[in-house]
Amino acid sequence: MANPVVANIIKSGAVLWYAPVSEAPPSTLEPVYGAVWGGNWARVGYTKAPLTVAYASTEAEITVEEELASVKRVRTAEALTLETVLGELTAAYLKLVGGDQRVVSSTAAAAGQKAFEMTGLGGIAAIKEYQWGFEGLFITATGDDEPIRLLVHKGTAMINGNLEFSQKTDDYSGIPLQIKALSKTDENAGEKLCVFYRFTAEAP
Repeated sequence: MANPVVANIIKSGAVLWYAPVSEAPPSTLEPVYGAVWGGNWARVGYTKAPLTVAYASTEAEITVEEELASVKRVRTAEALTLETVLGELTAAYLKLVGGDQRVVSSTAAAAGQKAFEMTGLGGIAAIKEYQWGFEGLFITATGDDEPIRLLVHKGTAMINGNLEFSQKTDDYSGIPLQIKALSKTDENAGEKLCVFYRFTAEAP
């Protein structure tokens, strides 16, 4: 830690990405804020709620008869969740947030047939695992736009709330999304759930 630095205060939105678990993470060589992540990383579209990150741990208190307070504390469980609400209600996003239960099928318009897309929910026990990540903006003390990123190595998505449809409010329908991280057991201790990057300067 050092003296306070105003530039370290970050006020930013976030763009959500996902990819197969086997996909290489986005490069850290010379990342450009707002650029595509490449490979099989796919951007999730508009969101209607802030993206939140919550890390929680369960801790065991070690006590002894001779002391009133705990003398040691050990973590016994942990969880990492990301949440937002998708602003675009499509079959593809419903499939993604529902854990990939059914493929999306499309029917083209034809004589006497309107075009439509279709997916579904229900009856599938397996939940698709993806890598997840988001990118926000960090403006350095010299005025450069640099990305901040959090990458979840492996996690599952779920519909975390109701899809609401109403003509009597100013709100609109969205898909509540919760991403729950899984431990990636082959990662180093201290980064088995996620890694965080804040790029602080341009390459010379």
